[in-house]
Amino acid sequence: MRFDSTLFYHVGDPYDWELLFDEMHETTELLDELGFTGVWLAEHHFAWDGWYRSGSNALLLGADLARYSDRLRFGQCGNVVPDWHPIRLAEDIAFLDQMTKGRVDIGIAPGINSRACMNFHPAGDRRDRDLNRALYEENVEILLKALTQRAFRHEGRFHTFPAPGWKEANPLAHDPDYHAEDGELRHIGIFPGPYQKPRPPVWAMAESVPSQEYCARLGIGTMCQFLSLGRIRENWTRYQEVASETQGRAVAYGEGLAVMRVAYIAEDYDEALAATAPGLDRLAQWASGNLYRMRKATVSEAELDDGDLDLGALEFQLKHDLVLIGTPDTVARQIERLRDETGCQHLALFLNVPGLTFDQVKTSLRLFATQVAPRFTN
Repeated sequence: MRFDSTLFYHVGDPYDWELLFDEMHETTELLDELGFTGVWLAEHHFAWDGWYRSGSNALLLGADLARYSDRLRFGQCGNVVPDWHPIRLAEDIAFLDQMTKGRVDIGIAPGINSRACMNFHPAGDRRDRDLNRALYEENVEILLKALTQRAFRHEGRFHTFPAPGWKEANPLAHDPDYHAEDGELRHIGIFPGPYQKPRPPVWAMAESVPSQEYCARLGIGTMCQFLSLGRIRENWTRYQEVASETQGRAVAYGEGLAVMRVAYIAEDYDEALAATAPGLDRLAQWASGNLYRMRKATVSEAELDDGDLDLGALEFQLKHDLVLIGTPDTVARQIERLRDETGCQHLALFLNVPGLTFDQVKTSLRLFATQVAPRFTN
């Protein structure tokens, strides 16, 4: 199995950014030392209360962290595509891929319903899901064109590229790949293109069946986080069907798909639960809005039992294998179930349980790397 991680941001608590950058650099060195394959970096905005703290630009952070590892891959979970100009996003991805000599995994997402709504593009408002989705899909189309085509053009609902009406005055600048005979610019392209050919791998943060179908048709992977094993099986089965039909070959079950899980490992089981339960309760209260709707979205109807809504956040998540929390032995058994029941071969650890200390997180990573991962990689 491939094992990746996120960084630890002290979400929900006041924390000094200067110290946080030092810790992120140290974590990158630790992940490299421990043999992880990659690190996934989030994009959030307006984190004045600490809850969206992760940094506003995962690509820029990846460029910084690449100074501390010459091996790790750097992904984004994800670039919030409606909040970006799609060509600028393609340029920045390609530039980082060149800087790291092909160590970029592209992560994309339509964004969550947060205070960032509408502040970057009016159609990016997550409260209007149809409008947001239309902008997201058009921007993704442009992003993939820019990363894979030397010269491209686009006419859509939100964007037209190249912008009409530009003519090169200097005939020596005319290029038949880009210009009409009269010098009008008809195609554009980004330079440099990506180091990886035809482009870096793309992973969409996706948790619904329609999103799986969309990604399968585009030939891009998906990554989910808070989904039960039953929901993962439902999604991945549909992804496999659509991807096989689109590509004209038998796509293997689980191919191109990944899971992210909240993870915390301690030597003692009760210690692991005591360290994480209060923070997961805080996180659920802050993020859920409607507890019933949230839990129905993560667990299939057949898996949801009477009384589940009365469980604490950690108790519910452990019951339905939504988190990796416990000792090395219990977490290894959870991963075995994930692998055996869904075919998962790519797992990323989500470290951000409110209230944990940086030392606790580092200890957890070491326990995972030395006592859990070897059972799946040897």
